[in-house]
Amino acid sequence: METRIDAGDDWNDEIARLERDGVAAFLARDLETLGRLFAEELIVNSPLNRVTDKKTVLDLLGRGIIGHTSYVEKIEAVRRLGDLVTVMGADVVTNPPDEKPMHRRFTNVWRARNGGWELIIRHATVVGASAP
Repeated sequence: METRIDAGDDWNDEIARLERDGVAAFLARDLETLGRLFAEELIVNSPLNRVTDKKTVLDLLGRGIIGHTSYVEKIEAVRRLGDLVTVMGADVVTNPPDEKPMHRRFTNVWRARNGGWELIIRHATVVGASAP
């Protein structure tokens, strides 16, 4: 994973760590960690052209319906506005070996809450030759 969040601000360092932790947990299907990172109100506009919530994402991942075998990310922008941080960039994910890598654009929105951060919005869209 390539992360291009500049160091220096405590919140910026924390968001960079959370982004890395989220990727590692998703690849490992670590539902406990993802459950802590995801807000109860999480809403996801997924590359499957569906809008889902926290419960659905964790269920699909836990049952092996979704899951990646590799993930490479390039963060292009990080912006904070009050209690919200938006992370935008591109990623390439590979699912089981019989599938081609998917090139996507993504947006993650983190919210400061109770002394920490939680992911409240995620949007990932397949782009380029790998688009459905």
